[in-house]
Amino acid sequence: MLRRFLHSTVPKVVVVGGGPAGRVIVHSLFHAKKQFDVTLIKEEKVNANRCAIPYGIDQKKEVMKYSIPNSLITDFGAKLMVDTVSEIDRKSKVVRTMNGGDVPYDQLVIATGSLPIVPPFDGMGPVPPKNLTTVRGLDDLQLLREFAPKSRKVVVIGGGYIGLEVAVTLKRLGLETSVVEMLPHVLLATMEEEFALDIERHVLENGINLHLGSKVVGFERNGDLISGVKLGDGKILDADLVVLSVGVKPNTFLADQTGLATSPLGITVDDSMRSITDESIFAVGDCATKKSFVSKIPTRGEFGTNAVFMAKVAAMNILGKKDLFPGVLNANVSTAFDYSFGSVGLTSRVAQDMGLPIVTGSSDVLDVYPMMEKPTPIRTKLVFNRDTQKLIGATVLRKRGRATSGNVDFYSMAIQMGASLNDLILHQYATHPELAAKPSDNTVLFAAKDAMSKL
Repeated sequence: MLRRFLHSTVPKVVVVGGGPAGRVIVHSLFHAKKQFDVTLIKEEKVNANRCAIPYGIDQKKEVMKYSIPNSLITDFGAKLMVDTVSEIDRKSKVVRTMNGGDVPYDQLVIATGSLPIVPPFDGMGPVPPKNLTTVRGLDDLQLLREFAPKSRKVVVIGGGYIGLEVAVTLKRLGLETSVVEMLPHVLLATMEEEFALDIERHVLENGINLHLGSKVVGFERNGDLISGVKLGDGKILDADLVVLSVGVKPNTFLADQTGLATSPLGITVDDSMRSITDESIFAVGDCATKKSFVSKIPTRGEFGTNAVFMAKVAAMNILGKKDLFPGVLNANVSTAFDYSFGSVGLTSRVAQDMGLPIVTGSSDVLDVYPMMEKPTPIRTKLVFNRDTQKLIGATVLRKRGRATSGNVDFYSMAIQMGASLNDLILHQYATHPELAAKPSDNTVLFAAKDAMSKL
């Protein structure tokens, strides 16, 4: 196999990892119309569309509908190897695999993603319980589909986006659903506290039990199954199914083995996405370090959109263009029953913890004209740097299933472009009775004017 690769005279790029970051590297090089010999190596025969897993538990569609076809790699000019990388020989610039494949490279991209955090709870045992799952792959979706119909009570450990999405789906399927969250409220990592409280009330009204400020300390077992989840206050929650969603950690195993610089936040890279240890190696996505767009300090950001952005920057540098990564804004959206919500940039709490001087503005207006059918409130909170008056964060909540992604994307672009409070007050917008708020009731305008009144 090595001989076949050595005959190639075009630049050789090897990508390790088949998630969104790896695929975007392949697509970007293909669309550049510049010749590359690209090989993508991944362990999974089929990758899951992880964001969609919580919505696939209801079994309305076959499991493979929640997968990413390998044609999204092979149709874009890349050779695909389903194998495990066993070694990166940096001196020889060769990637070695478990099945004996030696693949030389000129540029290597590590896109190994992240791994679910699985705390060593008391009662885990040497063999994990059969009714305990994370929310990562197609095998997890299959387990959820297997146990949900025969379960009466489910406990979801973790009150972030994924935990709540799974809890809502299982509640809709008729299960008695409990969510355990260590923090005082759900979604505090991404949402303003008052928005989190509103979502909590909505979740409780729809029958989900919330155990907030509670820590799981262990499991009660009945053979190879969990029968109860033990909390730190001594309470035991009966469980036929347990879903673990307490976060992820960068998968730096291969990088550590290779001698690349890493930290708890991932493989250490510069602004071109190159490893600071080896300029011929790039790292992108969940496995790589990130910085905040606003504060420029290292931060977390395990979102697929961040992986895509980082991969685009790396691809441009592989192509010889000097693109630099400005940092992540962690734009995000989600739903809980008929609420939709999202945020971008810094919340007021995070900004204050950083010592930034801030001023906030809020609005709560109807999203269409009041005489239209089912006008729905849209609630917004904007965070500005008080000194520069630049927008640094936004949180949005809508009801009755109205999407928030457009709002979040608007604020994301505004932050990236350095929009000021005055820019938002003077921004021009469209209106229509069925599609938008009254001309005088624009949610951006109201929130920005509220912030201006506090200066």
